[in-house]
Amino acid sequence: MKLPDFLAQYFWDVDFFALDTSEDQNFIIERILEGGNEPAVQWLRTKYQQQELASVVRESRRLSPKSRHYWGLIYHLWSTWNPSVPPREGIWQR
Repeated sequence: MKLPDFLAQYFWDVDFFALDTSEDQNFIIERILEGGNEPAVQWLRTKYQQQELASVVRESRRLSPKSRHYWGLIYHLWSTWNPSVPPREGIWQR
C-alpha cells in the first residue's frame, strides 16, 4: 500500500512513490517517529499497531537517542515514570 501524499516531506531523499507500507514498515516508522509532526504521527498510529511501533523504538539504530527515549516513554518501554508527578493534559501526557 502506498503512503499518503502529505508524508512526502519526510522521505525527500528516497523514491517516495516506491515506498510500501508493509515492505518498508520499519523505515517508515523510524522516519516519522524521528521527525514527523502530529498529523504524521496520528497517521502512523492508525496504520500500525502499538506493538509494531514499540518494537521499532526498542530495536532501531536510526532513531536519535532523544527520539528513542521520548517514544520509549510514550510506549511505556522504560520504567522511568515518577508516580509522585500528576498526569498532564495534552500532547505531553503519559
